[in-house]
Amino acid sequence: MFFLLVAFAIIACEKQPSNNREGYSPKFVVEGWIEEGGYPYVMLTHNLPFFTAMDSAQLNEVVIRWAKVSVSDGTTTEILTGMKDNRYFPPYGYKGSEIKGEAGKTYTLKIEYAGNILTAETSIPQNAKLDSIWFTAKEEGLKQQLNVKFSDDAIDTNFYRLFTRTAEDEIFYPSLLSVQTDKYFNGKQFSLQVNRGPKNNLKIRNEAFFNTGDTVFVKFSAIPKSAYEFWSSFNDEVLNSSN
Repeated sequence: MFFLLVAFAIIACEKQPSNNREGYSPKFVVEGWIEEGGYPYVMLTHNLPFFTAMDSAQLNEVVIRWAKVSVSDGTTTEILTGMKDNRYFPPYGYKGSEIKGEAGKTYTLKIEYAGNILTAETSIPQNAKLDSIWFTAKEEGLKQQLNVKFSDDAIDTNFYRLFTRTAEDEIFYPSLLSVQTDKYFNGKQFSLQVNRGPKNNLKIRNEAFFNTGDTVFVKFSAIPKSAYEFWSSFNDEVLNSSN
Protein backbone atom coordinates (compact mmCIF):
# COMPACT_ATOMS: atom_id res chain seq x y z
CA MET A 1 0.00 0.00 0.00
CA PHE A 2 1.03 3.59 -0.53
CA PHE A 3 1.02 6.79 1.44
CA LEU A 4 -1.47 8.88 3.35
CA LEU A 5 -1.28 12.59 3.92
CA VAL A 6 -4.41 13.78 5.67
CA ALA A 7 -5.41 16.93 7.53
CA PHE A 8 -8.81 17.08 9.21
CA ALA A 9 -10.56 18.06 12.42
CA ILE A 10 -12.64 15.83 14.69
CA ILE A 11 -14.89 17.38 17.34
CA ALA A 12 -16.97 15.49 19.91
CA CYS A 13 -19.01 16.55 22.92
CA GLU A 14 -18.33 20.24 22.33
CA LYS A 15 -20.66 23.19 21.93
CA GLN A 16 -21.30 24.09 18.31
CA PRO A 17 -19.43 27.28 17.39
CA SER A 18 -21.56 30.30 16.60
CA ASN A 19 -19.59 30.83 13.40
CA ASN A 20 -19.25 27.83 11.07
CA ARG A 21 -15.75 28.96 10.07
CA GLU A 22 -14.54 29.80 13.56
CA GLY A 23 -11.11 28.21 13.95
CA TYR A 24 -11.24 26.84 10.40
CA SER A 25 -7.92 26.58 8.57
CA PRO A 26 -7.94 25.46 4.90
CA LYS A 27 -5.81 22.36 4.31
CA PHE A 28 -5.25 19.82 1.60
CA VAL A 29 -6.50 16.27 2.05
CA VAL A 30 -4.51 13.69 0.09
CA GLU A 31 -5.17 9.97 -0.04
CA GLY A 32 -3.15 7.78 -2.36
CA TRP A 33 -1.91 4.26 -2.81
CA ILE A 34 0.15 1.97 -4.99
CA GLU A 35 -0.01 -1.79 -4.65
CA GLU A 36 2.22 -4.54 -6.01
CA GLY A 37 1.26 -5.01 -9.65
CA GLY A 38 -1.02 -1.95 -9.61
CA TYR A 39 -0.84 1.65 -10.79
CA PRO A 40 -0.67 4.67 -8.45
CA TYR A 41 -3.96 6.34 -7.57
CA VAL A 42 -4.43 9.65 -5.72
CA MET A 43 -7.51 11.53 -4.51
CA LEU A 44 -7.04 15.23 -3.77
CA THR A 45 -9.54 17.43 -1.93
CA HIS A 46 -9.55 20.14 0.71
CA ASN A 47 -11.11 20.19 4.17
CA LEU A 48 -14.29 21.96 5.22
CA PRO A 49 -15.53 23.55 8.44
CA PHE A 50 -16.94 20.82 10.69
CA PHE A 51 -20.62 21.80 10.48
CA THR A 52 -20.71 22.46 6.73
CA ALA A 53 -23.79 21.03 4.99
CA MET A 54 -22.71 18.76 2.13
CA ASP A 55 -24.57 19.03 -1.17
CA SER A 56 -23.61 18.64 -4.84
CA ALA A 57 -22.47 22.26 -5.14
CA GLN A 58 -20.31 21.97 -2.02
CA LEU A 59 -18.87 18.69 -3.26
CA ASN A 60 -17.74 20.34 -6.49
CA GLU A 61 -15.79 22.89 -4.44
CA VAL A 62 -14.11 20.21 -2.31
CA VAL A 63 -12.52 18.27 -5.17
CA ILE A 64 -9.24 19.62 -6.57
CA ARG A 65 -9.20 18.79 -10.28
CA TRP A 66 -6.37 20.81 -11.78
CA ALA A 67 -3.32 19.78 -9.76
CA LYS A 68 -0.14 18.35 -11.24
CA VAL A 69 0.26 14.98 -9.53
CA SER A 70 3.38 12.94 -10.24
CA VAL A 71 4.86 9.69 -8.90
CA SER A 72 8.47 8.55 -9.21
CA ASP A 73 10.04 5.16 -8.56
CA GLY A 74 13.56 6.64 -8.58
CA THR A 75 14.05 5.91 -12.26
CA THR A 76 10.81 6.89 -13.97
CA THR A 77 8.54 9.84 -13.17
CA GLU A 78 4.93 9.74 -14.32
CA ILE A 79 2.34 12.53 -14.29
CA LEU A 80 -1.01 11.02 -13.27
CA THR A 81 -4.19 11.71 -15.24
CA GLY A 82 -7.17 13.28 -13.48
CA MET A 83 -10.53 11.71 -14.27
CA LYS A 84 -14.07 11.24 -12.99
CA ASP A 85 -14.41 7.97 -11.09
CA ASN A 86 -17.80 7.05 -9.65
CA ARG A 87 -16.35 4.13 -7.70
CA TYR A 88 -15.09 6.55 -5.05
CA PHE A 89 -16.41 9.48 -3.04
CA PRO A 90 -15.79 12.21 -4.02
CA PRO A 91 -15.96 10.77 -7.56
CA TYR A 92 -12.65 12.06 -8.93
CA GLY A 93 -9.08 10.78 -8.86
CA TYR A 94 -5.64 10.91 -10.45
CA LYS A 95 -4.53 7.61 -11.98
CA GLY A 96 -1.26 6.31 -13.41
CA SER A 97 -0.83 4.00 -16.37
CA GLU A 98 2.95 3.55 -16.63
CA ILE A 99 4.56 2.89 -13.24
CA LYS A 100 3.53 -0.40 -11.62
CA GLY A 101 4.12 -1.20 -7.97
CA GLU A 102 6.93 -3.60 -7.08
CA ALA A 103 7.65 -5.04 -3.64
CA GLY A 104 10.78 -3.54 -2.08
CA LYS A 105 10.71 -0.38 -4.19
CA THR A 106 10.36 3.18 -2.85
CA TYR A 107 7.95 5.66 -4.43
CA THR A 108 7.73 9.43 -4.15
CA LEU A 109 4.56 11.47 -4.58
CA LYS A 110 4.65 15.15 -5.60
CA ILE A 111 1.60 17.41 -5.87
CA GLU A 112 1.78 20.93 -7.30
CA TYR A 113 -1.25 23.17 -7.00
CA ALA A 114 -1.85 26.93 -6.70
CA GLY A 115 1.77 27.61 -5.74
CA ASN A 116 1.82 24.81 -3.15
CA ILE A 117 3.98 21.68 -3.27
CA LEU A 118 3.13 18.56 -1.26
CA THR A 119 5.38 15.50 -1.10
CA ALA A 120 5.25 12.03 0.43
CA GLU A 121 7.31 8.84 0.19
CA THR A 122 6.59 5.18 0.80
CA SER A 123 7.83 1.69 0.01
CA ILE A 124 5.95 -1.51 -0.74
CA PRO A 125 6.66 -4.36 1.74
CA GLN A 126 6.97 -7.96 0.65
CA ASN A 127 3.64 -9.59 -0.13
CA ALA A 128 1.54 -11.09 2.67
CA LYS A 129 -0.37 -14.34 2.16
CA LEU A 130 -3.34 -15.98 3.86
CA ASP A 131 -3.20 -19.65 4.85
CA SER A 132 -6.96 -20.19 4.89
CA ILE A 133 -10.35 -18.43 4.73
CA TRP A 134 -13.65 -19.77 6.12
CA PHE A 135 -17.08 -18.74 7.38
CA THR A 136 -18.95 -19.56 10.59
CA ALA A 137 -22.75 -19.33 10.63
CA LYS A 138 -24.47 -16.57 12.63
CA GLU A 139 -28.11 -15.64 13.28
CA GLU A 140 -29.49 -19.13 12.60
CA GLY A 141 -27.54 -19.43 9.37
CA LEU A 142 -28.83 -16.22 7.80
CA LYS A 143 -25.50 -14.43 8.28
CA GLN A 144 -21.86 -15.52 8.04
CA GLN A 145 -18.78 -14.45 10.02
CA LEU A 146 -15.64 -14.26 7.88
CA ASN A 147 -12.44 -15.74 9.39
CA VAL A 148 -8.85 -15.83 8.13
CA LYS A 149 -5.63 -17.51 9.22
CA PHE A 150 -2.09 -16.50 8.29
CA SER A 151 1.51 -17.21 9.32
CA ASP A 152 3.59 -14.25 10.47
CA ASP A 153 7.25 -13.84 9.55
CA ALA A 154 9.36 -13.81 12.72
CA ILE A 155 12.31 -11.95 11.16
CA ASP A 156 10.66 -8.52 10.76
CA THR A 157 8.02 -6.45 12.50
CA ASN A 158 5.05 -6.71 10.17
CA PHE A 159 1.93 -4.61 9.62
CA TYR A 160 -1.18 -5.77 7.81
CA ARG A 161 -4.46 -4.44 6.44
CA LEU A 162 -7.55 -6.40 5.37
CA PHE A 163 -10.13 -5.52 2.73
CA THR A 164 -13.25 -7.26 1.46
CA ARG A 165 -15.78 -6.86 -1.31
CA THR A 166 -18.76 -8.83 -2.51
CA ALA A 167 -19.51 -9.71 -6.12
CA GLU A 168 -21.81 -6.66 -6.24
CA ASP A 169 -19.09 -4.21 -5.15
CA GLU A 170 -16.81 -2.42 -7.61
CA ILE A 171 -13.96 -1.82 -5.14
CA PHE A 172 -12.53 -3.30 -1.95
CA TYR A 173 -13.52 -1.75 1.38
CA PRO A 174 -11.32 -1.95 4.50
CA SER A 175 -12.72 -4.26 7.14
CA LEU A 176 -13.76 -2.89 10.51
CA LEU A 177 -10.53 -2.47 12.54
CA SER A 178 -8.70 -3.34 9.36
CA VAL A 179 -5.08 -2.92 10.50
CA GLN A 180 -3.01 -5.37 12.53
CA THR A 181 0.55 -5.55 13.86
CA ASP A 182 2.37 -8.74 14.85
CA LYS A 183 3.33 -7.36 18.28
CA TYR A 184 1.43 -10.18 20.03
CA PHE A 185 1.86 -12.99 17.49
CA ASN A 186 5.31 -12.44 15.96
CA GLY A 187 6.45 -15.57 14.12
CA LYS A 188 3.23 -17.47 14.86
CA GLN A 189 0.17 -18.60 12.98
CA PHE A 190 -2.73 -16.30 13.80
CA SER A 191 -6.51 -16.56 13.30
CA LEU A 192 -8.65 -13.46 12.99
CA GLN A 193 -12.37 -12.75 12.79
CA VAL A 194 -12.97 -10.22 10.02
CA ASN A 195 -15.94 -7.88 10.41
CA ARG A 196 -17.39 -6.38 7.26
CA GLY A 197 -16.30 -2.75 6.95
CA PRO A 198 -18.61 0.17 6.16
CA LYS A 199 -18.70 1.69 2.68
CA ASN A 200 -18.72 5.05 4.42
CA ASN A 201 -18.85 6.39 7.97
CA LEU A 202 -22.20 8.17 7.65
CA LYS A 203 -24.18 5.30 9.21
CA ILE A 204 -24.30 4.87 12.99
CA ARG A 205 -24.63 1.09 12.73
CA ASN A 206 -22.84 -1.24 10.37
CA GLU A 207 -23.54 -4.86 9.46
CA ALA A 208 -20.49 -6.88 10.59
CA PHE A 209 -21.50 -10.14 8.89
CA PHE A 210 -22.05 -11.21 5.30
CA ASN A 211 -25.28 -12.66 3.98
CA THR A 212 -25.44 -16.41 3.42
CA GLY A 213 -24.95 -16.93 -0.31
CA ASP A 214 -22.67 -13.90 -0.80
CA THR A 215 -19.53 -14.32 -2.88
CA VAL A 216 -16.78 -12.54 -0.90
CA PHE A 217 -13.30 -11.53 -2.10
CA VAL A 218 -10.58 -10.88 0.47
CA LYS A 219 -7.47 -8.73 0.01
CA PHE A 220 -4.70 -9.13 2.58
CA SER A 221 -2.03 -6.43 2.35
CA ALA A 222 1.34 -5.84 3.97
CA ILE A 223 1.66 -2.12 4.72
CA PRO A 224 4.51 0.13 5.97
CA LYS A 225 4.63 1.21 9.62
CA SER A 226 3.59 4.79 8.79
CA ALA A 227 0.38 3.54 7.13
CA TYR A 228 -0.37 1.29 10.12
CA GLU A 229 0.06 4.17 12.57
CA PHE A 230 -2.23 6.45 10.59
CA TRP A 231 -5.03 3.94 9.99
CA SER A 232 -4.86 2.66 13.56
CA SER A 233 -5.39 6.18 14.92
CA PHE A 234 -8.10 6.81 12.30
CA ASN A 235 -9.96 3.66 13.39
CA ASP A 236 -9.78 4.81 17.01
CA GLU A 237 -11.43 8.11 16.08
CA VAL A 238 -14.17 6.37 14.09
CA LEU A 239 -14.97 4.11 17.05
CA ASN A 240 -14.90 7.04 19.48
CA SER A 241 -17.07 9.27 17.29
CA SER A 242 -20.27 7.94 18.87
CA ASN A 243 -19.23 9.59 22.16
